[in-house]
Amino acid sequence: MDVTTQTYVVLLLLAALVISTVARLVIRRRIGFYPLRPIGAYQRLPMAIGAAIEANRPVHMSLGSAGIGGKETPLALATADLAYHTLRAAAIGDTPPLITMSNGTALPLAQDTLRRAYASRGMLARFPRGSAQWYPQGARSLAFAAALTGVMTDNRVLVNVLGGSFGPEMALPAEAATRHRQQLFASSDQLEGQAVAYALADQPLLGEELYVAGAYLGNEPSRQAMVITLDTLRLALVAVLAILVLVSVAEPVLRGLGIGG
Repeated sequence: MDVTTQTYVVLLLLAALVISTVARLVIRRRIGFYPLRPIGAYQRLPMAIGAAIEANRPVHMSLGSAGIGGKETPLALATADLAYHTLRAAAIGDTPPLITMSNGTALPLAQDTLRRAYASRGMLARFPRGSAQWYPQGARSLAFAAALTGVMTDNRVLVNVLGGSFGPEMALPAEAATRHRQQLFASSDQLEGQAVAYALADQPLLGEELYVAGAYLGNEPSRQAMVITLDTLRLALVAVLAILVLVSVAEPVLRGLGIGG
């Protein structure tokens, strides 16, 4: 990369940083004028949790094999954020929610997420310490997937939210959810798991949608402004790329027609 190209890249990054900062400030002040892009899973999840509370049946949240201390740490934290909002909504029910994982490092994270969910409701005395459950460890663990089917069936779960990291083994709990008429919201950082979620879940979370739970479920203006800003920058980038493609295609065509230099 030559000096000129490096200069352009730096200027472009600085411009994007300035634009995103200013846009977040403006959007945060006038959040009602900039609606969030609709995501079906986040629209239906609160209603599904409400149905579980009315039926006196538990909500099940799983972190999959995501854990703390490695490359999956951001994924584990993002899934824990989704878990917090899910468990917080379910905490007011008589039947405590469940949270499962297959990575031992995620167990303290799950316990703390569950505790914070109950504390935010002023119900810390009802904090169900045994609701965070660890099962056999390992990425793409069939033993863990099989254990989830048992958890879902034995506890008469009504709503399942599978996040974090799953591979093709997600098909086992997904099939069990379908067989027992349980609602399933699912996502994965693995392509195979994402494919299963897309095919079998009632509402899949695709790509970066897992990382914006706080903006959609928590009604936090700062996070909503961040999501709207990122969506705006994404559209602007697509528009710029489309213009560059059109220019690169049109130039040889016009030259062939004898138009231009």
